[in-house]
Amino acid sequence: MQKEIMNSADGDNLLEIRGLSLTLGGNNILNNVNLDVKHGHIHALIGPNGAGKTTLIRSIMGGMPHKGTIRFLFGDNGRIGYVPQLLEFDHSVPITVFDFIFLMLRKSPLFLSRRRPMRKKIQKILTATGCEHLIDRGVGNLSGGEFRRVLLAQALVPKPELLLLDEPASNVDEVGSRHFEQMLIDLKMEHGHSILMVSHDMQTIIRIADRVTAINRTVTYDGSPDNLSLSDLLVNVRPEV
Repeated sequence: MQKEIMNSADGDNLLEIRGLSLTLGGNNILNNVNLDVKHGHIHALIGPNGAGKTTLIRSIMGGMPHKGTIRFLFGDNGRIGYVPQLLEFDHSVPITVFDFIFLMLRKSPLFLSRRRPMRKKIQKILTATGCEHLIDRGVGNLSGGEFRRVLLAQALVPKPELLLLDEPASNVDEVGSRHFEQMLIDLKMEHGHSILMVSHDMQTIIRIADRVTAINRTVTYDGSPDNLSLSDLLVNVRPEV
């Protein structure tokens, strides 16, 4: 396994993956995956269930043992923001959105933290994803779409070089999904965010993605979403003998 972080303002690529393979329990999960993510792009990962999409995201984050090279061509901060597909959370805990973000941001022990000066900062953070009105709402009372907006807001602070989203619009209705799409476009166009997102919704990908990579343990398609076909997603990759 090789992971490199390079400070570079040259070239279009922000992330380069070469020959990434991963085996768990004797099962070949990913095989020779090659992938480039460009600066300022929304890049979608798509594929059938069990294709290795989430495993690839976790490998990029350094959470999975793999072979191959992952190279980040970052600028100054080198930060990755991440929103998981699922977050285990006890909805009976009486915690507000303010408390949730406050706990994520604080650097000092809780008893030394000053909550009042943080309110304006947290409101500004939530404004980035259009959920500042939720600041005093109990987290357990949020809809699926509202909670994902809050998770995305906290992932944006401080500003990441690369934003990783694992099915960001899952459990969100059609109206909420369209709002989420526009929010991602705004993050790219207005704030310069680079986004790598896992999605199962081809219509969303066609509408907002600059590039799409289909994987089924290996790359089965890489290019414009306009040319992606169903056969690219369902191609069966035979196990190695």
